[in-house]
Amino acid sequence: MIELLQSIVRRWPFARAMAAREMKGITKGSVLGVAWLVFRPFVRVAAYVTIVTYVFGARLGPAAGPYDYALFVLSGLFAWQVLQRALEESTSLIRDRMEILKQVVYPIETLPITTFLISSIGPAVILIVYLCLAVLGGKLRVSIVLLPIPLAMLLLLNLGLSWIFMVIGVILKDLKEIISVLLGLTIYLSPVLISPAMVSPRIWNLILLNPISHVIITFRDVFDGTFHPLSWVIFATGMLISLGLGAFVITRARVAINEYI
Repeated sequence: MIELLQSIVRRWPFARAMAAREMKGITKGSVLGVAWLVFRPFVRVAAYVTIVTYVFGARLGPAAGPYDYALFVLSGLFAWQVLQRALEESTSLIRDRMEILKQVVYPIETLPITTFLISSIGPAVILIVYLCLAVLGGKLRVSIVLLPIPLAMLLLLNLGLSWIFMVIGVILKDLKEIISVLLGLTIYLSPVLISPAMVSPRIWNLILLNPISHVIITFRDVFDGTFHPLSWVIFATGMLISLGLGAFVITRARVAINEYI
């Protein structure tokens, strides 16, 4: 695991260059070019916040202000988007790059990093919208400076899971659809949209059985200035397990992947 992480650090310029190359390929021929990668998620988030806050009038409670539920959802949606995009894209990382992998000796452990750099634009837009609304509503907490801690933990969790899924995805082509459907369903069984005050204690305990729930809660701790130690422990444990298992899988699958392609 340490060897793989050192390899990623050494090859960071390579991963960044490949990300820039793929972004140019994605936006090639369009009028706005790379600007679409920022404009598209911004419009989606702005429309969602407007509909939830003013059309449906969703509130966290009787005394909650108009921005409270929007901030609540955005703070959970940020972490969810980082996780969702990484896992969905990881399933086809190797299959979509078969041609280049056949031609050169490619450090496949850096593939999740390249994808993350491309897919991080959407979550970054969500974070910017959250910060703007938090400032306008006077809800910005000093604890926001601790955001790099859970973010680093989430990136390592994504890295380990991506190593596993990218290997499985070489054989199981339906894995991307399976992951997409499961994540699409589990968002309704997580604290992204639901707070403890909205459901009964029994339902909330069921929601806490979802491991992703603890990822969302740790990010909310940073955004809201709260602290749930159990969620941090579960998150950290899951990160270490996924990273260790992912390193084991990708290290032993290198030879098999090279033979397969």
